[in-house]
Amino acid sequence: MKTNRMAFMAALLASTTLVPAAALAQDAESPSDVEVITVRYQYIPEARRVTSEVSASLSIDDLITTGDSDLAGALVRITGLSTTQGRFVVVRGLNERYSNTLLNGSPMPSPEPFRRAAPLDIFPTNILSNVLVQKTFSPRFPGEFGGGVIGIETSALPEEGFFTAGADGSFNTVTTGNRGITYNGSDTDWMGYDDGLRDIPAELASVFETTRVGNNLPADQQQAIGRSLVNSELWVVQNVDTDANGSISFNAGDRYDFENFSLGVIAAAQYSNAWETREGQRGKGRIGAGDELVYENGPPLADRSGIALPGEGINNFFGTENTIDVSGMVSVGVDFYNDHSINFLTMALRSTSKEARIEEEFNAGANGVFRTDSTEWFERQVLFNQLTGEHLFDSLGGLSVEWRISDATATRDAPYQRSADYAYTNTGYVYEGTANGNSTSFSEVEDNTSDYGVDLELPVELGSMDVSLTAGYANTSRERDAWTRRFSFAPGSVGIPSDLLSSRIDYIFANQNITDERLRLIETGGLSLPEAYHGQLDVDAYYVGADVALTDFVRAAFGARFEDGELSVDTFAFPASAADSGLVETQQQEDYVLPAVTLTWTFADNLQLRTGYSQTIARPQFRELAFAEFFNTDTDQRFQGNPYLENTEMTNYDARLEYYFGREQFVTVGAFYKELTNPIEEFIIPIGDGLNTSFINAPSATLTGAEFEYEKTFDFSDRWDQPFFNDREWFVKTNYTYIQSEVSGEGTVTVAQGAFGSPQALVLNAAGFIEDGRALQGQSEHLFNVQVGFETFDGRARGALLYNYVSDRTRAVANLSDSLPEIVEQVPSSLDFVYSRTINVAEADWDVGFSVRNILGDGYSATQNAGGTELAVDTYDLGTTFSVSVSRTW
Repeated sequence: MKTNRMAFMAALLASTTLVPAAALAQDAESPSDVEVITVRYQYIPEARRVTSEVSASLSIDDLITTGDSDLAGALVRITGLSTTQGRFVVVRGLNERYSNTLLNGSPMPSPEPFRRAAPLDIFPTNILSNVLVQKTFSPRFPGEFGGGVIGIETSALPEEGFFTAGADGSFNTVTTGNRGITYNGSDTDWMGYDDGLRDIPAELASVFETTRVGNNLPADQQQAIGRSLVNSELWVVQNVDTDANGSISFNAGDRYDFENFSLGVIAAAQYSNAWETREGQRGKGRIGAGDELVYENGPPLADRSGIALPGEGINNFFGTENTIDVSGMVSVGVDFYNDHSINFLTMALRSTSKEARIEEEFNAGANGVFRTDSTEWFERQVLFNQLTGEHLFDSLGGLSVEWRISDATATRDAPYQRSADYAYTNTGYVYEGTANGNSTSFSEVEDNTSDYGVDLELPVELGSMDVSLTAGYANTSRERDAWTRRFSFAPGSVGIPSDLLSSRIDYIFANQNITDERLRLIETGGLSLPEAYHGQLDVDAYYVGADVALTDFVRAAFGARFEDGELSVDTFAFPASAADSGLVETQQQEDYVLPAVTLTWTFADNLQLRTGYSQTIARPQFRELAFAEFFNTDTDQRFQGNPYLENTEMTNYDARLEYYFGREQFVTVGAFYKELTNPIEEFIIPIGDGLNTSFINAPSATLTGAEFEYEKTFDFSDRWDQPFFNDREWFVKTNYTYIQSEVSGEGTVTVAQGAFGSPQALVLNAAGFIEDGRALQGQSEHLFNVQVGFETFDGRARGALLYNYVSDRTRAVANLSDSLPEIVEQVPSSLDFVYSRTINVAEADWDVGFSVRNILGDGYSATQNAGGTELAVDTYDLGTTFSVSVSRTW
């Protein structure tokens, strides 16, 4: 059981820190037959100290102090961690492909079409009990371990019955009450559920599996399909005064104790509705003939007469996103004889976003200004079911057994992603009127993950040494299906009358205009590359290990993990097409032996040195391997996969000096070094007018870093007899991480060319893609956090000032052969203030809170830079957010 294992590890650690020594002083009048022992070191229970590995954790108290509503926001407070897009964790400069997220030991699936990693913004903090971030590999964890593992734990049995209800509201200075844009949608959009309006219409569904929509269909059937698509409700972008944000949550639990038997139930539910408006500049640059960086497409001048110079022009991007999150969890636990427990967990996490966007740009190729209006709806959902057990057998020498079985499904449904293009003329914007000037697409992703495993631990004594022997087995299977179908209205035999082109978009696509002469619905997706793939990953793993107290001061943990992984990805036309060869583009079967060793030396009072060595891997993600073309709605860019990607292999070295001088008080200094073979990078490719990307294996890379963290509490009650000091404890928490990486351009890279199911490998000189010595994609050089705050001795009030800084990092690496500079993002810093207090109203305790987020008002910026010129690729303001909350527990 976890509790017993932690107790054993604490005892093992105590053997290296509680060392009897000769008495330094004793009462002279004590009887001579009484042995007096002076403890050389003070034992301070600290989770990060008990574990064998370099780790950090977030507790319930930490989450209350920072006031973060989701896990992604809370994790940035940990040393060496940041996030991308506010959802995916970056550990020690290695992006999400190098990390794992485990829920009670089981892997989480992802509803994201572009990542195998689970987005952490969908985890509300009210369902969590603890979060462990382990940065050094141990064989118990999956071998795909580059930056670290995020171990999420939920509560099992409550100590007593409770019921908590809470609500909060917030407003943002950029968004709330200001102009936003949206579209009608269905009547139940506010709930995060569509009422059926966005279902694939019956006319299209009847041929969806078997036929491409186009002129091959009878004219009347083709017209019926076009008329069946929803018109005004999902086409027309309209202005709106955006609402404030709000959420409600409920948590309840109870415990029933019987003789040698306890039963516990915990349930949690949450609903939130939030708005965000982004306004700024977007563009795309290229190095021209004179080695100067110029816009190919970018912000136009205010009068739309040409393209703007760097730093000038209009804000050509405006979008509003309404996000509705709904989550629920039920946990039922049984504990019997205090040595055995079984827990069942079922959880549903759902996040729906409704977005409208308007983007204007000067297109150099077409020598004109164009506007694109877009409407979108995304439903992300994770359903997770898990059965776990923990058992301690005293009759077997204290053998502990933990087992788990889980099944999870993640889905992402994006019906009616729509866009319409307009050209600027001397009379204003008019609809383009071409097949490329509008788009309606449907897409789905389904990711199924099953996992079962068992972990064994046996404490033994070998001579004078305390040893913990470990072994285990795990089987993980992940299967993903993803597809996109894209349609457009093309001009018929006559086309749209010119006087209709300046009409509202729903008038243009009205039923009376969907005729053989004016508008025909055709399928435009999948013409050059397929838009569907099936991916599967099966991993069988075994591990053995030992944790040994070699001496009173030296502890060693070592072992190895044996992994057999089979990965396959097949792209295909949807529906099936003769152009597909039927061959699976990628098949990888690799066996690995992954060793890990950690040594901990306690050489002075509460001072220890921890060193580690390990070998790990990172497999390509399905979407990176799928030789298909997809549209990334987060960046409004297209990308295509590369079926010739190989696994990344890593060698990891760690060292950390730790000094513990009180409960939850410590200072640590650490260093790490990683060697990466075949790291996967996203690079820019020249397709069409946008900034499109694909993937390559760089030859090799190294990553070097240093970490510092300090946490200290201060009691001023005996120094200043003032109300603000004599009833509370103050704290300072700070951490800093320095990371430096270098990617080698010496060698070759393999890119994919061709179409449909017949890609061809093109081996090229890496120097054409990689600037030798540049940093890894997504790696920031500096990460810094500081928290200064207080908590009253009675725990009824606490407050903190929080600051988070992440330095610049590469969003997409350069393509030197096509003169496309890298995209660098400047991550906004955040200064936050959080305060909460328990007050008594009507003889009842109420918890109230207040926070201010992004006090400095930092915004987001992604740019291309070359020759002293900087071009805006993606910039927008974030504003400052004020929020209040109230809750009560019965």
